[in-house]
Amino acid sequence: MTSCELRNSIFTLLVVSIFSGSCNGQTSTSQATNKINETTNTEPYPKIVHTVASKSETVNCELLDKDGNLWISISGEGVYRYDGKSFTNFTIRDGLCSNSVGPIIQDKSGNILFGTNRGICKYDGKVFINMPLTDTLSITSLLEDREGNIWIGAIGKGIYWFDGKKLSNLLYKYEHPFFGQKSENYISDILQDRNGNIWFGSWNGGGVWKYDGKSFKSFLPSLDYYKSNQDKRVRNNAQSPLNFTQNNDASNSKPFVQSQDYITDDMIFSITEDNLGNIWFATRDHGICFYNGKIFTSIGKNEGFNSRGASAILQDDKYNFWITTFESGVWYYNGKTFENFNEADGLVSNSVLSVLKDKNGSLWFGTKFLGLSRYDGKTFTTFSQPDN
Repeated sequence: MTSCELRNSIFTLLVVSIFSGSCNGQTSTSQATNKINETTNTEPYPKIVHTVASKSETVNCELLDKDGNLWISISGEGVYRYDGKSFTNFTIRDGLCSNSVGPIIQDKSGNILFGTNRGICKYDGKVFINMPLTDTLSITSLLEDREGNIWIGAIGKGIYWFDGKKLSNLLYKYEHPFFGQKSENYISDILQDRNGNIWFGSWNGGGVWKYDGKSFKSFLPSLDYYKSNQDKRVRNNAQSPLNFTQNNDASNSKPFVQSQDYITDDMIFSITEDNLGNIWFATRDHGICFYNGKIFTSIGKNEGFNSRGASAILQDDKYNFWITTFESGVWYYNGKTFENFNEADGLVSNSVLSVLKDKNGSLWFGTKFLGLSRYDGKTFTTFSQPDN
């Protein structure tokens, strides 16, 4: 299973759907791009549509580049660039190394890097070049740090670190304190904080790691979290060094009380840093939480955030937060109260995976069912055309 298949799997049940795409991409200098609705569209706004006839339907808003363009990936459909007027679709026909694209970043030289199921593809504005050292990897997350090193989450391989010359593999095997030796299958997000620490979020039950340049520090929920079966996993007690007894009967399970000394969930979809330096985490089942360097503060149902499956967190220009979810649309949080936006408000779908802020401060939301919505602070506008 590729990284993009897993991303779509997470999106449908928090584990379902297909990330299909081409596996036969080759480096090319072709510039035959597909401009979607640039001149023939009679509607007031351009629309993204399927162009490769893939089965994929999840829209990922990934990057605002230095020129103000938005970059959007759709599993199996390649990538779309929006310049404020029209969408340009890039696929293997144009030299992209695969149509199965996930994360997109821009490096210090201005190149656009695409994480695909065939490694990393670099675009310099004219041609696409496949990075040969990574072409056997299926990429789940990307980050360029302040020194110009590339950090790579690869499906089934943990983390790779690329200094421009060689790849170093980190965190592939690790010792989970409750379940023994594990392999990291899905690094969902990578972040460098203002102090230079690198954070890695796991969707494989590994929680979060912080790397300070010398060593990794692991953040997991407490033992009580696992004893009360908050992770909802079926376990063989013999695999646990602590050999605790699992109770699968929710009516008889002990109540779970979250401790501020531990993170609230061990499955993390995305990470962000706020203006104060707090690190925020979007979790599978336990709302959102943030870490101030000493304790974790959990925010969930008690504060009015009534949704499981948080997928992304963004802080806007006024320091308010926007949380996307797999099931209940988008939540706005001003630090005190929550407000929910969903299909009834004009959002194209309640199954939202990603959020991105453009150069004008408007927010873009990528959703399931080939959905793309822009919110300008007053209204939602749809920029996608679902298949008939």
